[in-house]
Amino acid sequence: MSKKKLILGFLALSFLIVGCSGLKGDSGVAIDKVNLGIKGYEFGPAVRQLVIDLDSAVTNVSSKDLSVTTAGVKQKVETVFLSDAEGNRTSKKSSHHVTIQLPVSFDTKKSAAVASPFSFDLDDFHNHWVTAYTVSIKGLKVSKSGKTTSLNYKENVIGNRILTQADSFNKRDDFTGNYSNPITQVKENLTLRYAAYEPDSLAGGKKNPLLIWLHGQGEGGDDLNITLLGNEAVALAQKTIQNHFTTGKTKGAYVLAVECPTYWMDEGDGSNGSGSGNSRYTEVLMAAIKKYVASNPDIDTDRIYLSGGSNGGYMTLNMAIHYPDYFAALVLQSAAYSYYNYERNNDGTYKMVASKDSLSGYAAVRTDEVYFDTEKVAALKDIPIWFIHAENDKVVNPELYALPVYKALVDSGAKNKWFSFFKSVEGSDMKGIHYNGHWSWTYYFNDKVKGVQDVQKISSHDDLTGFQADNQSAGGTAQAEVDGKAYDNLFDWLNDQHR
Repeated sequence: MSKKKLILGFLALSFLIVGCSGLKGDSGVAIDKVNLGIKGYEFGPAVRQLVIDLDSAVTNVSSKDLSVTTAGVKQKVETVFLSDAEGNRTSKKSSHHVTIQLPVSFDTKKSAAVASPFSFDLDDFHNHWVTAYTVSIKGLKVSKSGKTTSLNYKENVIGNRILTQADSFNKRDDFTGNYSNPITQVKENLTLRYAAYEPDSLAGGKKNPLLIWLHGQGEGGDDLNITLLGNEAVALAQKTIQNHFTTGKTKGAYVLAVECPTYWMDEGDGSNGSGSGNSRYTEVLMAAIKKYVASNPDIDTDRIYLSGGSNGGYMTLNMAIHYPDYFAALVLQSAAYSYYNYERNNDGTYKMVASKDSLSGYAAVRTDEVYFDTEKVAALKDIPIWFIHAENDKVVNPELYALPVYKALVDSGAKNKWFSFFKSVEGSDMKGIHYNGHWSWTYYFNDKVKGVQDVQKISSHDDLTGFQADNQSAGGTAQAEVDGKAYDNLFDWLNDQHR
């Protein structure tokens, strides 16, 4: 091959390589950066948009001949438009930003969005951002000064994330304290981080409600955005739910999401417990909540509501038992607070045996001894509580956890206790899809909890046969009723609860 041909070949190869990362086209435009516009859904986060930063403004963009691949998945583009830096459509005649809107679908085998930016780590059982998320764009046509060019791009862009929903929780802080480990009894420093949504509508001196969210096992760790997006906790800041909370003519509530570095069910050994002991984070969580409340003197301390799913459902009951006079009401989904005790080793840790049904390959050994005893029942007796669970939950068996716990409360004569029991978990974002039966928080965040179980039927049986799982009536054929007022919505009931 001649020297001239080698040079021409090298230049052609250079054009292809540089073109992938943003070579200027005929119109003098290049791609500076591609951002992932990530949105929270009932199944977790998904990439809804690719927001493209250009080095100069363009006046038009076209999807003709456009090809897009994200994380190895060929995407069907919905639309392309000029936008602002956050991916919102702009009415301006030109912009430095272009947004490619993508469809979102659910992968039933992986229990996650197709091309999800999350991965679940089987070592620590936490969700993490994936380390690589390659976006390939071919044939993006943009126009400038009457000239049209076709842009190409290919890069790993996982570090370029637009998290508008999570960013609305813009008050972020932490609390550190020194507390005794429940197992070792040795003092240890513990830190909890938290994020809060503080709507502007609540300013003005009135006392306002506070809704606290405690995440599940997979959303712990060291990234508050994972805590907010993993279970779609960001839905608590959206109008659909915010409008249920009223103070006079004002609508809205503060929302506080607290992140646990390990697991709420960690009793001191760093592992995920079985729900029949005290969390090592009990005291530090209470201190963190009180710190946040003190920083917002307009919070109504008679209207602090605690909610949580799975691990967080366990912690919700655990906190109320330890601090029965603090919270105005509790809402828990697929709560992992055990009705029974589990066998212990001499050092206080759980005895574990091999199990094919467990993600870790091991499971604790249940006994017939009741853990949810009369003292715990008495602590919760006067606190309004609403349980949510699905009959087909294979992770937290309702017959060993929420059902007998609830029945014990009902049998004690406790009032204002409600249970929405679903046969399965049906989607709203992705209609026609049944999710993992453990994900009953899906109904909570979709504001779909309406019916409850018949308390009389439950109390009239010696066993659990009084419970009748029901999807058609959104949890049960009865309605929650307090002092003659009936409720057909969980959040309307929650709004009326006062300490």
